[in-house]
Amino acid sequence: MTFVKGSASAARRGGRALMLPLCGVLAGCVIHHVRPYSPDTASAPPTADAAAASTNCFEASTAAEHLACSSPDLAARNRTMVETWQAKLRQADFAGRDVLLAVQRMFLLGLPQTCHLPDAGGPDIAPSAAQADCLAGAFRNQTAALAAWQRPAPRGEAIAQYVHFKIAGGAGGLNPDFCAALAGDANVALGRAGSVDPAFMQGAAEIAGTHGPERGTLAGQEVHVQLGVANAFGGFAQRARGVTIGGAAVLDSVSLGNLLQSVAENQGGRFSAYASQTGDYGSADVFSYRGRTVALLADAWGYDAPAAPGGFAHAGAWDFGVRPVVPLCLFETFQMPAERDVSAQPALAAWQATLLRVRESAAPDLGVGFLRDQGQIRAEIAWTVLHMPLVATAQARTGGWTLWLRLRHDKVLDALFAWAGTDPAHKALFNQIFAELAPAAQDLVRFYQQTQALSGPEAKEAAGLAVMELLYGATVNIAPDVGADPRAPADAAARKPRYPILASPQ
Repeated sequence: MTFVKGSASAARRGGRALMLPLCGVLAGCVIHHVRPYSPDTASAPPTADAAAASTNCFEASTAAEHLACSSPDLAARNRTMVETWQAKLRQADFAGRDVLLAVQRMFLLGLPQTCHLPDAGGPDIAPSAAQADCLAGAFRNQTAALAAWQRPAPRGEAIAQYVHFKIAGGAGGLNPDFCAALAGDANVALGRAGSVDPAFMQGAAEIAGTHGPERGTLAGQEVHVQLGVANAFGGFAQRARGVTIGGAAVLDSVSLGNLLQSVAENQGGRFSAYASQTGDYGSADVFSYRGRTVALLADAWGYDAPAAPGGFAHAGAWDFGVRPVVPLCLFETFQMPAERDVSAQPALAAWQATLLRVRESAAPDLGVGFLRDQGQIRAEIAWTVLHMPLVATAQARTGGWTLWLRLRHDKVLDALFAWAGTDPAHKALFNQIFAELAPAAQDLVRFYQQTQALSGPEAKEAAGLAVMELLYGATVNIAPDVGADPRAPADAAARKPRYPILASPQ
């Protein structure tokens, strides 16, 4: 993806080398799509309710899922486990999410044998007393294990290399001086905190919002920023859905789209995506700033941005000190890669097609709903590593994942070698993977140098990270245990990788 104007030069001025030795990808799982017990299980819950969507009996497909739906107690325990898992995913960087997905996947795959469950089931099956006790204990123990998993949340300053607030075309006539100042302070916050937290804007004081309390007071009336957890299509992130004052809706999921339509130039199809796929915003904050009370709504960035390819995600500011509220500013914030992006590089595209054949050669019995959600999260992580490599490399470095990811890469290569020995067709795919590997990496290096202004060493590090992530993602079905390490990355100490990043077949 092309840098937003000024981002690459800002990175060079900072003099920080956002690099790390090469690393790797993704995995996924949880008892998904088993709605909490209710007399009425005929319809699916709202998709924007992450916990409901992930515990929805409407889509139960495995014996474990059907049994979890069979009683209020099991359903409640399952929902608590899922909520705990999602909360940890929200706090984790990309490598931490890999671990959480793999650990949960192994829990689900082991559940039938652990609790002696039937091979198949339907909505009418009921567990025996022993099975019910075993499932209850398994859900309880897994919830405790997930809750105990502690990794500090990354600050994410590297996002400032890709996100930059600037006044949108056609919006310069609103309040140019005020909006230029707000854009400047928003960019300072991005560089310091990785978000538009008003606490990092000069002279701003939060009243309510994503970066502060959900409720606050303005002129004697309650201000409520409606926050919720998105489902897998929003990366299970906490999102903002709108703002009310005194119980009356003031800004909602179409407010930013309406501002775009009335002010911005040539937005084309962007008007059909007023908010994200999950009907919300990346953040919403109400705060005092430069003598005004401001509400700032910002689109999600990265993989979840509602922008069309080649277009911008946006943010809008409104004056909350007057009634009715009036728009103050419209900003472009993040440019989505154009249609011909990194994945269109020919050698890389061919290699990814080969990896897809490997991943689709096996399908663990994890449930239709879980496999879909795992795929969505996988796609988000892989997209970030490919298109925002400075974010991924910074996370791997600051999170202490570098060595662990290299050791996981060793296991990926061992798993591929073992898989290749099980079938002549697998062996042919195995050889093709490694024949195409080096050209794919060269495609990435050239792409990062040409479009993201990375130096040669930076581009090589970023390409290696992407290669390892994609290789790992291809093996999550044939070797689901790889990466399921709840002690990661601490247990990587005192060990050394055995294979180079661009290893040849054994």
